[in-house]
Amino acid sequence: MPDAVDVSARLKDRIGQRVELESQLQNEKGTVSDALSHSYDRRYASLQKDLAQLFKDATEESHRITIMLEMMRILENRLVYLQNFIVDPTSDNRVLAQLVTRFIDQLASRRSNVLTSLEATYYRAVAALYAGEHATARDAFREACASEESDEANDIKYKSYVILGHLSHQEQDYAKARDLHDQSLKYSQNNNVTAQALAFKALNSYALKDYDEALQLFEESLHLFDREQPFFNSYFFRNALLFCGLIYFDRKEYDKAGRYYQQVLESVEPNSYDYFDALSQLGKISYSTQHIDKAIDFFSRAVQTQKLNENEYLVDTWFWLARCHLKQNDSAEARPYLEKIAASDVKYDKKPQAAELLARVS
Repeated sequence: MPDAVDVSARLKDRIGQRVELESQLQNEKGTVSDALSHSYDRRYASLQKDLAQLFKDATEESHRITIMLEMMRILENRLVYLQNFIVDPTSDNRVLAQLVTRFIDQLASRRSNVLTSLEATYYRAVAALYAGEHATARDAFREACASEESDEANDIKYKSYVILGHLSHQEQDYAKARDLHDQSLKYSQNNNVTAQALAFKALNSYALKDYDEALQLFEESLHLFDREQPFFNSYFFRNALLFCGLIYFDRKEYDKAGRYYQQVLESVEPNSYDYFDALSQLGKISYSTQHIDKAIDFFSRAVQTQKLNENEYLVDTWFWLARCHLKQNDSAEARPYLEKIAASDVKYDKKPQAAELLARVS
């Protein structure tokens, strides 16, 4: 069995790795690619596995407490920096959540001061979230928000309000979610965190069809996002760009919409869905402004980025391409896209129109 000195050395190394990972994530500049995100996740998973083995090897209580605290920090790091406050309660996550909850219960029974009451409440909530126990998580996050205990960095209350807002948004209680995200603004630590909170609130305003407020909030968030500063979140940044483009497109303010979609193209990987979405929207803008050649180019580029299985959005892009070619009286170019739509198993509401157009050009 490993001795205490060996466990201590290994633990010190793993803590250093966790601190380095957390710092790297907080200070990432620009867009975190899917590949980079997966790399971070794999490193965290490897750390969790090492810490779990260390917990089995440790005999000293101080080591076991430190290991569990590290496991809790890793859960939170992944939640905040990689999963954007949304978790999938997999079987592994549920097991880890049970270990964390049991550990917090043990500390409480011993009246330990390792965790403050506010920290214990918050980490219970995080563990419940990973276990898929939303009602328990919600109660604990509410308790954290209501706590009068000092939260010097304000991060616990900020995250608690944000996650409560997410849970309400998932239940389609958008007014409540908007209020919760508004309250989180009181605890934002810097411009990038404030920008993220504004983007959260704007998403609920959009869901409530308050498009004026949503646009104002999204644009305000974009003015605050700074990719050169810590806590920049590329997911919420590009989400704000896309929604601004969509609102202006729906208002037929095509120049403004186009500028936002061009920024998306400059901010994301060419193989991402957001890149496809921006190209498709630029194609629709070009079609609406009678620039059919440009529309064909945008739609064609969008199709080329889609390497996955057929979906409604890809089928819709085929339909727009067919319309563009028919607009130019080029039935030969339109026909293959209409045939693809007819042969597709994807549910698409314009299939009858596509079938009618195909009958005309056949």
